[in-house]
Amino acid sequence: MREVEGKKSKLLFIPIILFFCIMFFSTIFALVYATNSNILKNIKINNIEVSGLTKSEAENLLKEKIDSIMNDEITLKHGEYEKTVTLKQMELVTDMSDKVFKACTIGRDKNIIANNYKIIELLFGSGENLELEFEFNNEIVKSIYSNLDDEWTDNFIDNSYYIDDDKLVIVRGKAGVVIDEEALQAKVNEVIREKIEGKEVNIIDIPTISKEPEEINIEKIRNEIYKEPQNASYDKETSSLHTHVNGVDLKTSIEEAKEILKEEKEEYEIPLEITKPSITTEMLGEEAFPDKLSTFSTRFDAGNTNRAKNLELSVSEIDGTVLLPGETFSFNGVVGPRTKAKGYLLAGAYSAGELVESYGGGVCQVSSTLYNAVLYANLEIVERYNHSSIVSYVDPGRDATVSYGVKDFKFKNSRDYAVKIKAQAKSGMITMEFWGIKENNEVEIEITSEVTEKMPRSIKYEYDKKLKANEEVVETEGADGVKSIAYKTIRKNGEVLSKTVLSEDSYNPMKKVIRTGTKK
Repeated sequence: MREVEGKKSKLLFIPIILFFCIMFFSTIFALVYATNSNILKNIKINNIEVSGLTKSEAENLLKEKIDSIMNDEITLKHGEYEKTVTLKQMELVTDMSDKVFKACTIGRDKNIIANNYKIIELLFGSGENLELEFEFNNEIVKSIYSNLDDEWTDNFIDNSYYIDDDKLVIVRGKAGVVIDEEALQAKVNEVIREKIEGKEVNIIDIPTISKEPEEINIEKIRNEIYKEPQNASYDKETSSLHTHVNGVDLKTSIEEAKEILKEEKEEYEIPLEITKPSITTEMLGEEAFPDKLSTFSTRFDAGNTNRAKNLELSVSEIDGTVLLPGETFSFNGVVGPRTKAKGYLLAGAYSAGELVESYGGGVCQVSSTLYNAVLYANLEIVERYNHSSIVSYVDPGRDATVSYGVKDFKFKNSRDYAVKIKAQAKSGMITMEFWGIKENNEVEIEITSEVTEKMPRSIKYEYDKKLKANEEVVETEGADGVKSIAYKTIRKNGEVLSKTVLSEDSYNPMKKVIRTGTKK
């Protein structure tokens, strides 16, 4: 009996001894790895082996990999349209330090048993791969993305309308595609990961979403345009101005308007009833706008008659516009579409990095001139886009492109009093002026811009059978692409109150086109 009990006692001691042995060797095992600060075996970051490296060695290795692809070109492609960008342009940053720190802490938890289990899992398992996260300069990326679909032939255009004298003109939209920005961002991230791993991936097909314009809602449009006539008034004591408002309503019934819209047309004209008030803003004279708040001018080639005509037409639509405090100016809303029917002519405009002829070509010079006058008047910018390529009439970062139904230029009268725009285009000069009442806290505005990076232009050869073999004629010089930053400095009595970034813009290279007598 005693012998049996002795055997049982010995058996009870065996697991206890085994437990202490395991704990002893586990502690030794863990201490060996704890004294070594290098990253454990079988750990990767973006499939790059970092096992056995110190924190600084792993960071240097990843930095070297990332730096090596910063100037690699990535081509964003949609049909025949292509745009080339670099990661450096987009100011790529990663959480590299965080991921390396995490790699260094794997298997080094406070729990010794958990550490040992993790070490064994790494040694005999599939290991662990940490994925880097990527971020870009949002302003730069927005600038790049915002100009992508402007030059596509299948881009979506929404329904729109404008008032032309006593007509409501409704422009039917066009079904098309818009960029799936979330999917595009995911594709860019995937390409970066693959490039870091050494794969040659340079083309991204831009993901898109199909979009259809909604049915034209004439009741909604009527409610938006309807106005009762109101007289203009000006209170000298308070410098308070109320501009006149023309009465506006459909001249036809809703049912008759709907019948007009049943036709398959791109544009519809519906007659309007315009009722003028007895006292208009013009009758108040200039006393409501005694002070010049800002002015800005750009030069144009008056000898280019088509372009000059387009500039004069659009400027005439803007001249005399009055904005009350808080009101927003829309370039497309005031100028309307630039169509042949409205008198616009064919002139040069940028498309896909090349110079093409389009109705209303050149009007972007008017919006850009106005943009600068708005900045100097210290008004609030609501919506503004830079061109896809640099322009000659203003410095990079100081332009504002417009495209009816696609891109608009908008600003708000953020001053305390009403402002009036005086605009003219003659003798090769566009001038925009803002007039109103100077305020007590008036400041001085300085607008500057600097080019931070240049991208060389490419050369496109076009075969011309009229030329001799090896003979070449430069059709257009093109332009280098640039990346720029525009600044707004506010001073009062010569003292700098603030200096802020207005915009960070990216401009594509514009191809140099050479006609040649040799087929290439």
